[in-house]
Amino acid sequence: MVTLVNMEHRTCYLAALFFFVAFILLTLTAISLPAISGMDITRVNMGIGTTLTAANETVTQLRFGIWAYCYDLSSGTSQCGASAVSIKGYSVIVSNQTDTVDIVASWTRGLTLHVVAAIATFLALLFCFFRRISVFLLASSVTACLSAIASFVVDAILYVYIKSQMTDLGFSANTKPSHAFWITLASVILLLVGGGPLWLGGCWRSLANQKVIVEVPRERVVKGSAGIPWLC
Repeated sequence: MVTLVNMEHRTCYLAALFFFVAFILLTLTAISLPAISGMDITRVNMGIGTTLTAANETVTQLRFGIWAYCYDLSSGTSQCGASAVSIKGYSVIVSNQTDTVDIVASWTRGLTLHVVAAIATFLALLFCFFRRISVFLLASSVTACLSAIASFVVDAILYVYIKSQMTDLGFSANTKPSHAFWITLASVILLLVGGGPLWLGGCWRSLANQKVIVEVPRERVVKGSAGIPWLC
């Protein structure tokens, strides 16, 4: 029993370490643009002559974050297109001399899942400090892992969509996944590595609790007055 408890404590400590790092990374991605200029999901490096219609300026780089899009002007300054944080997503119109593409808000709305993943990871981290594999710890860790995976899937979908849109403008080769994209992937791996032992430990503990050990006492043979043996 003591060994089982010690293993449970060590598993929680190990999971807390992975969850802590994942929480820091997911928090950075959840803050994203415009607060952290380099924390974008997809980045497009443009050439001379490509303009953002919304800004009416010639830009050299376009970055897509969770809450906003930001762009670098040819003068070297950086600006962001969204004025406020919104869960409704954002849109941007990009054009060159001949063609125009519209990145609509429905493709950026799902990026707010990063916030859900960060909160769920924080809850899982808190439950780890109770040093026992509880239902709350298992539920929060599974939620954190699934929401992080969903966030990465949304990031990948957005990248593929923007790359296909930039193909019409001739900038497909210049469209790359950026820092937040790879940080989200790293967070998913950390949550899987940290949560795996918890889930296995929870299953093992459930099976151990269901196992009933019946000890049958040694039978004593007692002979009655008639010489007939009785079991007692």
